[in-house]
Amino acid sequence: MTSADMGARPTFPRFIDTLSQRQTPALLWYSVQGERIELSGRVLNNWVAKTANLLVDECDLEANQLLALPKRLHWRSLILALAALRVGAEITFDGERSAQVFAAFDPAECAKADAEHRLVLASEPLAPRFNGELPVGALDYAAEVRLHPDVYMGFPEPDPQEKAWEGTSYRELMLALEERVLNLDNQLGQETAALCLQSRDLTTGSLTQALVALSAGYAVLILDPHIEWDQERISRVLGDERAQLYPAQ
Repeated sequence: MTSADMGARPTFPRFIDTLSQRQTPALLWYSVQGERIELSGRVLNNWVAKTANLLVDECDLEANQLLALPKRLHWRSLILALAALRVGAEITFDGERSAQVFAAFDPAECAKADAEHRLVLASEPLAPRFNGELPVGALDYAAEVRLHPDVYMGFPEPDPQEKAWEGTSYRELMLALEERVLNLDNQLGQETAALCLQSRDLTTGSLTQALVALSAGYAVLILDPHIEWDQERISRVLGDERAQLYPAQ
């Protein structure tokens, strides 16, 4: 997606709407041998919509409220981040801050979180529910998200002046994406279909890289940072997916 496609006033909902029109891969996840997940732009949009509806309907999340995200880089945590931005919430990776919603893969983290609502995420591929004991009052993301519509029914769009995260407004985020998409297109060849995130954690930096890649029409490739990777397998995955490591910008 180029700046012309986004129009004179780029917004996060417009970014999501454009993503939903893609039938090609938008998110690729590799973990242990044989574990591969592929989500097209349309399917990724469905997951984002379901998650956003869950956040609004079950967790009472409103625009401008704080959602604490897991630091673990995982396809589910990335979807949760996209959903929070679709709602217009402010996201943080500081689990010590008091939040409307706190999400984690570790139920022990959820149990001690200072939050109105808590979500436990399953790390297993396409797990229908969390395989373990939930803290009292916590929601099982994998089980609950499937019950929600795959069309977002909540707030129309974020206030461009409000914070997407500390130090960055939604307007600043979308303008930065436009600029970085142009820089990225100048660095890559036409044969590239996916970009591999090199971070071990989900941060504002790795999230921004994912947003830039998606905005530019590439798939985001995540190699599970919680397992050991040898260079031979990395090279094989990159070749199979016509991917390259996310370039320094």
